[in-house]
Amino acid sequence: MVKKIFSIAISCSMLFQIFSSPLEAKADIKTNESVGTTYYVSTLDGNDNNNGLSENKAFYSLEKINDIELKPGDKVLLEAGSVFTNGFLHVKGSGSEEAPIEIDRYGEGDNPRIDANGQGVWYQDYGKQLDSAGHKYKDYVSSAILLYDVEYINIRNLEITNNSLKIDVNYNNLQTMNRTGVAVVAQNKGTIDHIYLDGLNIHDVVGNVYDKHMNNGGIYFTVFKPIDESKTGISKYNDVKIENCIVDNVNRWGIAVGYTAYWDKFLASDIPDEIIAKYGSTGVEIRNNYVKDAGGDAITTMYCDRPIIEYNVSDGAARQINTTDYSETGSGRVAAAIWPWKCKDAVFQYNEVFDTCVNQDGQAWDADYGDGTIYQYNYSHNNGGGAVMICGGQAINTIFRYNISENDLAGVLNIPGNPDSEIYNNVFYMKEGVPFIRPGMTGGVADVKNNIIYNSGNIKEEDWTKGNSRVTYSNNLYYNYKNLPTDDTAAVTGDPKFVNGGNGPKEYTSITPSDDKNITHDLSYFEGYKLQDDSPAINAGVYITNGGDKDFFGNEIGLIPDIGIHEKNISDESSVNEIYSNTYAVKESSIEGVPQKTSVKDFLGNFKYSNGVKLEVLNEGSVLDENSFIKNGYTLKVTFADKSIKEYKIIVNREFVEYSIEGMTADDGSHQSGNSTEGPGSFAIDNNLSTMWHTNWNGSKREDTWISIDMGKVQPISMLKYTPRRSIANGIITKYSIYVKENENDEWTKVETESNVWERSIADKYAYFDTVNARYVKLHAEESYSTTSSIYASAAEIRLGVEKIDGEVR
Repeated sequence: MVKKIFSIAISCSMLFQIFSSPLEAKADIKTNESVGTTYYVSTLDGNDNNNGLSENKAFYSLEKINDIELKPGDKVLLEAGSVFTNGFLHVKGSGSEEAPIEIDRYGEGDNPRIDANGQGVWYQDYGKQLDSAGHKYKDYVSSAILLYDVEYINIRNLEITNNSLKIDVNYNNLQTMNRTGVAVVAQNKGTIDHIYLDGLNIHDVVGNVYDKHMNNGGIYFTVFKPIDESKTGISKYNDVKIENCIVDNVNRWGIAVGYTAYWDKFLASDIPDEIIAKYGSTGVEIRNNYVKDAGGDAITTMYCDRPIIEYNVSDGAARQINTTDYSETGSGRVAAAIWPWKCKDAVFQYNEVFDTCVNQDGQAWDADYGDGTIYQYNYSHNNGGGAVMICGGQAINTIFRYNISENDLAGVLNIPGNPDSEIYNNVFYMKEGVPFIRPGMTGGVADVKNNIIYNSGNIKEEDWTKGNSRVTYSNNLYYNYKNLPTDDTAAVTGDPKFVNGGNGPKEYTSITPSDDKNITHDLSYFEGYKLQDDSPAINAGVYITNGGDKDFFGNEIGLIPDIGIHEKNISDESSVNEIYSNTYAVKESSIEGVPQKTSVKDFLGNFKYSNGVKLEVLNEGSVLDENSFIKNGYTLKVTFADKSIKEYKIIVNREFVEYSIEGMTADDGSHQSGNSTEGPGSFAIDNNLSTMWHTNWNGSKREDTWISIDMGKVQPISMLKYTPRRSIANGIITKYSIYVKENENDEWTKVETESNVWERSIADKYAYFDTVNARYVKLHAEESYSTTSSIYASAAEIRLGVEKIDGEVR
């Protein structure tokens, strides 16, 4: 049930009994003191007839500030102890990189409080429909603070509420007005730079629990479609910091950054660097915030490029995601705690989540649609929907490592249809009766390695591939299970010998976020998950390429990692007769992925190996000096500590010239007609990953699953690049042949390719062959993926090219 919605007369101290108050005032941000005007506002002894330029001549109301267009270096200082009832601050004017605008407090006592009470109404309009027709994209919003197309703003040390004065309003009405503590909008100013929110205490923001992408909740940043993009540029954010804030009893969102009107640029599973750089927000950092009792989700970044979310706490998220509070529709009745949406390489680390309310989601962590999400060094406990979800077909390249899940519920791992994920070196401390994979959240892919999976209840049978989930297991430690995954041939069983496992911290008693203290628990609280000296988990793991360089406690990770989150002591490792690299692909007899013009010194510096191991690069038996350049076919000779020797052939990356698609045309043996995104062969040379060539949806004969490209002229060719559709679905080509001809009336000639198979994935694929002269090139799908008995083929994009040897086309 919703709580504290109508109690606007309850004192702040009662609402925040778990928090220390007042928040400590932060030191002034350094600015250029030679510019700017300082304005003072006080409800204690101010007067709107004053000029507002000194403490003795302070303004009384925030309306006076709303009437001023602020300039670089200006300061707006609110007196401690002031309460701005029905007040709101809608900032006009921007600072500069050298002199940002500062909004802060002055004097002693409680932080000044803005009680908007549903005032500060403005009209929100993204300028277009959102990714779901059910998502509201325009309506009136009440915001206590609004930053609309302004930048270089620092806001600190304020208390903010936005309740409703009409206490008879049905809080769960579908048409309830959206409300925000702090709303930020980018629209007609291109990139909005430098918005810093620090030390804010935001509570009792009674928004609309149904509206996910309106400026609705504690802190919400949005990006609207510009009125004239050709003049203003693409709207987005750069340099956003949200730090040291308390956000309590808000809905729908606790903290959200980045939902954008450019959502339709992100329809594919993978997010290319050039797309996220052009349309995504950059420099987003959300750090050291405590979000309590969010009606929906606690913290979410959306359409952000490499955001960092760290040292935050979510307490009791998804409080209103139930059939009582969220009663007028079933659509959207899902929420998790801390997660990304359509971000590239988001990093979530050192966060803590507990008591998330169960719903269809309800997890602590949700690697939702996005590319390259990493969760590491986090702690979760007692979350109703489990520990982590890897959500759906467009959640790719997800890593979940060095995390602790203690007594999470429902099923710790949620994998509903995701194409890949790496789950390694975690501790899953399982409560009695909780399954490893959550029922109903199945069918996805996970590679589970080096984890301690500890059943704290009675010994039990476990379904390790529930619901046809494609989960592989290796080098995990299992405690208190009757059965093990059949593929984990390196499994360890028995007591992991924790120091005192299952005793992670359960609650917070006093919270004062500040620059010099993280609100998350100190590492000493997790000492119980360290390994005793006789633990069977020590040196029982498998090396993970690019697996991070430290464990949960900050210890260096060895070449023979321990299972779990604690690397006991790498000095105890015996010599390893293997070499590893986070840069190159180390295969059984070859080293692949070496860039051209790599020196021997740089090459050898990209390997990890035990003490006493010697590496040399040879050319026809002669050892090369460190200044020589690696060439294709050279040999890496490895002499191990036991004097055994292993040699690897070095494969240098090939360099190709990719021809422009301008002037090219395409034909096909079959295509779907009348569809704007899946259709003829021309969709594979339109430079648009959101469209694709797709054979007829009713199925095709295998001899018709081909696409040909007319380059418009005869030219040398030795490479075809195949970009599959952006999700693991019908038509991905897994076996192929390639044909060429110079003239339209010639017979097709099959070329011999170095390989004729591709893995079933969304990664770019290449076909290599000896250089031939041709104008027409045909790709025939001999085998392709299908979820039915019908035959399909598809391609998002196809490119042609020719190899460069020693910098020249030959």
